[in-house]
Amino acid sequence: MQADVWQKYEVLFWVLTGIFVYLLILTIIYLVLKIAFHKKLGGIGLYLSYFFMFPLLLLGEITAYPRRRKMWLIRSGLKEGHSYLEEGIGLGTSPILASRIVGAKGRIYALDNHPLQIILLSLRSKIRRIKNIKLILSDSSKTYLEDNSIDTIFICDAFHEFPDKRNTVMELYRVLKPEGSLTILEETVRNTNNTQKIIEYTKLFKLIERDKNS
Repeated sequence: MQADVWQKYEVLFWVLTGIFVYLLILTIIYLVLKIAFHKKLGGIGLYLSYFFMFPLLLLGEITAYPRRRKMWLIRSGLKEGHSYLEEGIGLGTSPILASRIVGAKGRIYALDNHPLQIILLSLRSKIRRIKNIKLILSDSSKTYLEDNSIDTIFICDAFHEFPDKRNTVMELYRVLKPEGSLTILEETVRNTNNTQKIIEYTKLFKLIERDKNS
């Protein structure tokens, strides 16, 4: 009788056990990062949801996203030898694509305030043996870069999440070269009017192009 019960619920038992171990590992990772960086990293729910969504995000990064991102990078004016800054790097696909465009003489600066995304891009860069990407763990309004040092700034699906948007825009203006370009791409946010209003409010940038689908 007991053997029959075990056979009936064996699959469910191992599924629940796997979920428990998975959550336990994520909790340990979160606590280690929290201690290592000595700062508030946000609620643990953010990291749990991030890891649960990771397979779907990774599938998107492997299939459709690279082609679209490369198209936008080229439209932004990124060329060989350029210096490139991205804020809010996600899984790191855009910085990796940008590193191929700028080549060995170019420089990629990838900034994010979440250690997990910095670690992920670091691993992806090492696997691909990419050496021209510099990782910056910081808030969007503090890049720690020199004045007029960046040719292209690229922000994809992240600007709407920045807590201090106006100071971020001012910081981007400070590091951008006079002939440089700023591209803000919001693929998951349909209404980008607020983004445009914030940019125009600072009177630092001139709108050159707005995608017809935004």
